Amino acid sequence: MPVVTATEVTVYSNISASAGTIAASGLIPLVQQRIVEICNNDFGTDLMVVASATFGADTIVLDSNDWADFGFANGDEIVVKNSYRNDGYYEITSFSDGTATLASGYACVDELSSRTVVFAVVKWPLTLKRAASLMVAYDYDVRPNRTPGVSSFSLGPYSESYSASDKTMGMYGYPADVLAALPPPVVAGI
Repeated sequence: MPVVTATEVTVYSNISASAGTIAASGLIPLVQQRIVEICNNDFGTDLMVVASATFGADTIVLDSNDWADFGFANGDEIVVKNSYRNDGYYEITSFSDGTATLASGYACVDELSSRTVVFAVVKWPLTLKRAASLMVAYDYDVRPNRTPGVSSFSLGPYSESYSASDKTMGMYGYPADVLAALPPPVVAGI
């Protein structure tokens, strides 16, 4: 599951689009990646395995371990780190022995990895749903109507002014009050 679903975006924000339009826009994966970068956190848990694996189009096969031995369960979302070509987030339909089968819509690139790869179950904090929803709504409804560097414009009797202060905008051009709902960045070594 992504950090937020399209339906949740309609619940947690005043977005003008339907859930179907939001899903088709591709904004949810973009916002999810931005949240990971802003927070410096992939939201992987300590339920993990470090092993070498073989990646197929719709499977991940551990070379010498069984997923169940580590506590992975059907329906888990995992994050993959340190592979050659398959780092990212995957929803898993089932774990059987050493084979994880990816849910529909997820795919890996064929790769036999002799390096140590980290696989961890992902847990998105509930507080992220509101922040992610507001970020998606901002990208969908507000950002397309703003021209970078323009603080006001007029068209006949209509005029509009924007705050030009850098203090009101955060990373990726999101309003600071939207980003304030995100957890603080993880600092390495702490």
